[in-house]
Amino acid sequence: MAETVEQVAQQKDVREALQQTSGKQSPVKAEAKDKFWFVTHALLLIGCAVLSYVLRLKLVPLPQTYLDLSQRAIRGAAMIILVLAMAKAVSVYAIGRVCDASTQYTLRRIEHLVVTVLIALIAISIVFVNWY
Repeated sequence: MAETVEQVAQQKDVREALQQTSGKQSPVKAEAKDKFWFVTHALLLIGCAVLSYVLRLKLVPLPQTYLDLSQRAIRGAAMIILVLAMAKAVSVYAIGRVCDASTQYTLRRIEHLVVTVLIALIAISIVFVNWY
């Protein structure tokens, strides 16, 4: 028996193909755990800013060498937090739109590689001030 247009349109792979060709993509919504991570990143950035401000005011008496090292560490931590927040945003809003599971997996692996390399560069920059 021949299938009707409605029956064909109800099949999962046909629906996905029709959605891809229509140009309209359903908006990706962040889950509760993703929102939790975004808020956590924001709070950690605020904490880094406050700690940097306290050290800049010299409310904590530290020798200049320790003060410079702590300022670099705080700056590096803030940069790493920003990289992780951007990676989470890319993961949720860009990679989350991809329908194919294998493509999502590959994109996430590439994203993890890029994030790891960036974090390593930031860590090297913290430890070795003039490494370049």
